[in-house]
Amino acid sequence: KLLEDVCDPEIPVLSVVDLGIIRDIQLNIDEVEIFITPTYSGCPAMDVISMNIRMDLWQTGFKKIKITQQLSPAWTTDWMTESGKEKIKDYDHTSKEE
Repeated sequence: KLLEDVCDPEIPVLSVVDLGIIRDIQLNIDEVEIFITPTYSGCPAMDVISMNIRMDLWQTGFKKIKITQQLSPAWTTDWMTESGKEKIKDYDHTSKEE
Protein backbone atom coordinates (compact mmCIF):
# COMPACT_ATOMS: atom_id res chain seq x y z
CA LYS A 1 0.00 0.00 0.00
CA LEU A 2 3.04 2.24 0.35
CA LEU A 3 3.10 5.06 -2.26
CA GLU A 4 -0.26 4.15 -3.82
CA ASP A 5 -1.50 7.68 -3.02
CA VAL A 6 1.37 9.37 -4.89
CA CYS A 7 -0.06 10.34 -8.27
CA ASP A 8 1.63 11.13 -11.55
CA PRO A 9 1.33 14.92 -11.98
CA GLU A 10 0.76 14.53 -15.73
CA ILE A 11 -1.89 11.77 -15.49
CA PRO A 12 -3.43 12.19 -12.03
CA VAL A 13 -5.57 9.03 -12.24
CA LEU A 14 -2.36 6.97 -12.08
CA SER A 15 -0.24 6.41 -9.00
CA VAL A 16 3.49 5.86 -9.20
CA VAL A 17 2.70 2.24 -8.32
CA ASP A 18 0.20 1.97 -11.22
CA LEU A 19 2.84 3.36 -13.57
CA GLY A 20 5.43 0.85 -12.45
CA ILE A 21 8.12 3.48 -11.94
CA ILE A 22 8.85 2.23 -8.41
CA ARG A 23 11.59 -0.30 -9.10
CA ASP A 24 12.61 -1.20 -5.57
CA ILE A 25 12.14 -0.20 -1.94
CA GLN A 26 14.91 -0.92 0.52
CA LEU A 27 14.48 -0.47 4.23
CA ASN A 28 17.74 0.04 6.05
CA ILE A 29 18.21 0.56 9.78
CA ASP A 30 17.20 4.23 9.80
CA GLU A 31 16.55 4.99 6.13
CA VAL A 32 14.19 4.03 3.35
CA GLU A 33 15.54 4.11 -0.19
CA ILE A 34 13.18 4.24 -3.16
CA PHE A 35 14.45 3.40 -6.63
CA ILE A 36 12.43 5.04 -9.42
CA THR A 37 12.69 4.84 -13.19
CA PRO A 38 11.33 7.73 -15.27
CA THR A 39 8.88 6.89 -18.02
CA TYR A 40 11.34 8.53 -20.40
CA SER A 41 14.79 10.03 -20.08
CA GLY A 42 14.63 13.63 -18.91
CA CYS A 43 11.00 13.38 -17.76
CA PRO A 44 10.30 16.76 -16.11
CA ALA A 45 7.72 15.26 -13.75
CA MET A 46 10.34 13.21 -11.87
CA ASP A 47 11.26 16.13 -9.58
CA VAL A 48 7.63 16.59 -8.60
CA ILE A 49 7.17 12.82 -8.20
CA SER A 50 10.29 12.59 -6.02
CA MET A 51 9.03 15.43 -3.83
CA ASN A 52 5.59 13.82 -3.52
CA ILE A 53 7.16 10.46 -2.62
CA ARG A 54 9.19 12.20 0.10
CA MET A 55 6.10 13.95 1.47
CA ASP A 56 4.07 10.71 1.46
CA LEU A 57 6.82 8.78 3.25
CA TRP A 58 7.36 11.62 5.73
CA GLN A 59 3.66 11.57 6.61
CA THR A 60 3.88 7.79 7.02
CA GLY A 61 6.60 8.25 9.62
CA PHE A 62 9.80 7.82 7.66
CA LYS A 63 12.32 10.56 8.42
CA LYS A 64 15.41 9.56 6.45
CA ILE A 65 14.45 9.10 2.80
CA LYS A 66 16.70 8.55 -0.18
CA ILE A 67 15.35 8.54 -3.74
CA THR A 68 17.54 7.07 -6.44
CA GLN A 69 16.75 7.37 -10.14
CA GLN A 70 17.52 4.17 -11.97
CA LEU A 71 17.72 4.70 -15.73
CA SER A 72 18.55 1.16 -16.78
CA PRO A 73 16.68 -0.85 -17.73
CA ALA A 74 14.51 1.74 -19.42
CA TRP A 75 10.87 1.98 -18.34
CA THR A 76 8.31 0.11 -20.41
CA THR A 77 4.52 -0.02 -20.31
CA ASP A 78 4.91 -3.70 -19.37
CA TRP A 79 5.78 -2.45 -15.87
CA MET A 80 2.35 -0.84 -15.44
CA THR A 81 -0.15 -2.66 -13.24
CA GLU A 82 -3.26 -4.08 -14.89
CA SER A 83 -5.27 -1.61 -12.83
CA GLY A 84 -3.10 1.22 -14.15
CA LYS A 85 -3.63 0.10 -17.74
CA GLU A 86 -7.40 0.16 -17.22
CA LYS A 87 -7.24 3.60 -15.57
CA ILE A 88 -5.24 5.05 -18.48
CA LYS A 89 -7.74 3.65 -21.00
CA ASP A 90 -10.62 5.26 -19.09
CA TYR A 91 -8.69 8.53 -18.69
CA ASP A 92 -7.71 8.64 -22.36
CA HIS A 93 -11.31 7.95 -23.40
CA THR A 94 -12.65 10.64 -21.05
CA SER A 95 -10.13 13.26 -22.17
CA LYS A 96 -11.02 12.68 -25.84
CA GLU A 97 -14.70 13.35 -25.06
CA GLU A 98 -13.96 16.80 -23.66
